[in-house]
Amino acid sequence: LPPPAPRKRIITPATLCRLCGGIAAILVLLFGIARLTAPQQAERPLPQWAAAIPGNEKTSISTDGGHRLTLEEKQLSVVGNRLVNTTGDGKKEVAISLPQDRRQLIKLIVPAGGEHRLTLEDGTTIHVNAASELLFPAHFEAHARRVKLCGEAYFDVAPDKAKPFVVQLDDALAIEVTGTAFNVKTYPEEHETAITLTEGSITVRKEKQPLATLLPGQRFTYRHATGEHTVTSADLAADTDWTNDEFIFCNETIDHIMRKISRWYNVDITVSDDISHIRYTGILSRKQPLAETLETLRMTNELDFHLHGEKKIDVREKENEH
Repeated sequence: LPPPAPRKRIITPATLCRLCGGIAAILVLLFGIARLTAPQQAERPLPQWAAAIPGNEKTSISTDGGHRLTLEEKQLSVVGNRLVNTTGDGKKEVAISLPQDRRQLIKLIVPAGGEHRLTLEDGTTIHVNAASELLFPAHFEAHARRVKLCGEAYFDVAPDKAKPFVVQLDDALAIEVTGTAFNVKTYPEEHETAITLTEGSITVRKEKQPLATLLPGQRFTYRHATGEHTVTSADLAADTDWTNDEFIFCNETIDHIMRKISRWYNVDITVSDDISHIRYTGILSRKQPLAETLETLRMTNELDFHLHGEKKIDVREKENEH
C-alpha cells in the first residue's frame, strides 16, 4: 500500500490568518488559553519559564583577547573608538572603549531567547536573531567591509561602491554587496543556508567562484550535504517573519517549527518521530508567552506538550479522549 499523504493543518493566533503565497483567508478559531497539563492528570500551574514574555536573554561581546562583556541593552553601535550600548528609545547608554588595534575582531553573541541590533561604523545595520554569532571588526579595512555570521541576521547595508560589503559564511560561502537589504539563515542544525534578497542585488560566491546573483524577491538555498544550490521566488513575509515579531509557517513540518520555537524561547524540545512529518501553515506572534504558542498548536487536536523541569518539552501525538 502507498504511504498515507502528509497531514496538513492551518494554525492561527487569533481570528485572522494570511496564508503563504499571497492567498488571504479568514479563519475563526474560538478558544480560551488553557493550562498545559499531561493527559489524565490534575491541572497544575505552569512553570514560570513557560509563562514569561520571550526575547529577554542578554547578548554579550568578546574580543580576540578573550575578554567577554554582557550587554544590558539590545542595541549596539560603533561610534568612533567606542561601542555604545543603548535602549531602543536612546534614553540609556553605556560606552565601551574599542581596542586600538584596527585588525582586532569583536564577536557579538546572541543566545537562544534573545535578539540584538548592531550599527557598524559605516551606518550598516544588522538585526541578529536568537542563537547567532556575528564577528565584526572595530574598524573596516581600506578596501572591504567584512563580517562573519553563524545563525540568522537581517542586513541593511550602507551603499559604498568603492568598498564592497562581504558576509562570510561556513562552507566557504560568501555574500558580496555594495548596498542592499537581505536575510541570511545559516543555522548548522538546519543543514542548509537560505539567503533572501529584499532590496538591491547580491552575489553569492563559494571561495572565488560566483554561484548566483540575486534580484529582489529571490531566495538562494545551499544544501551543505550535497553542495547543490537553487534560486527560487521567495515568500518575503515568511523568510523575514522574525524581524516583524512573527512566526510564519508555510506548509512546514512540526519538527522544523519546533526548532524555531526552541531557539526563540530558549527551551529544549523533542518531537516524537511518529508526528514529525505533520505540516502546518499559519502565523503566531513571537511576543506572546510560550504557553500561549503551545496552546494554539495544541488546539489542532493532533499535538500534546509535556513540560518538564529545566526547560524541556516533549511533543507527542494527542491521545484520543473518550
